[in-house]
Amino acid sequence: MIHPSAYVHPSVKVPESAIVGPWCLIDEGVEIGENVRLESRVHIYGGVKVGASTRIFDGSILGAPPQDLKYAGEPTRLEIGENCTIREYCTLNRGTAQGGGCTCIANNVLIMAYSHVGHDCRIARGVVIANGCQLGGHVRIGEYATIGGVTAIQQRNQVGAYAFVGGTYKVDKDVPPCSKAFGTPIRFGALNLHALRLHPEEFPQSRIEFFEKAFRDLYRGKRPMAEVIEELKKGPEPLFQAFFDEHWGGTIVRP
Repeated sequence: MIHPSAYVHPSVKVPESAIVGPWCLIDEGVEIGENVRLESRVHIYGGVKVGASTRIFDGSILGAPPQDLKYAGEPTRLEIGENCTIREYCTLNRGTAQGGGCTCIANNVLIMAYSHVGHDCRIARGVVIANGCQLGGHVRIGEYATIGGVTAIQQRNQVGAYAFVGGTYKVDKDVPPCSKAFGTPIRFGALNLHALRLHPEEFPQSRIEFFEKAFRDLYRGKRPMAEVIEELKKGPEPLFQAFFDEHWGGTIVRP
């Protein structure tokens, strides 16, 4: 259903199951999936794909050109997965040619009101981004991570899978997977046990106990971090390094 006050470019195919609410504007080159719902005053620029069953609330602007001085009008994309929720007045920019050409939002992501996702960001499945967060360009957020409200993440930093970042903080360095990050400057060390216990198939109790010891040694111990990492790699339990290989390209920390 398309509300009479909405404008949809004639080339855009809107499935019968989708709802386009009052005063929405959909430009040429947009792809809309089944059961998508646009509430009202949503503007979707060209080069955007919205996955099935995603709901976008009032005033959000998707796929505007990247806020990057190097951008020269190249055709780039914003791709939003299935079952996502984007609340009121969020802004999600397209990618840049230098950054791979795509800003990518995976399935089952919740982005709360007034948040901004900059060009070339990659947000993995199950991520929750609370109200008023600001993500610079090229930010990476791993699966099932949670970002607290009014938090700013500096460009090119990454937040690992299953991590939790508290609200109102500045993230100017990488946050390791499974950790909790707080403070100014940002600090981390304790495991995000709440997230791990919500995924028992990935984190049985034995694995959680091993991760707890590893994090204590890495972030609260006095030994050099490089020495601890080598010990973890050679130990009888390879899960720690294997997890970082899978979720962070093998990098445990960035110096």
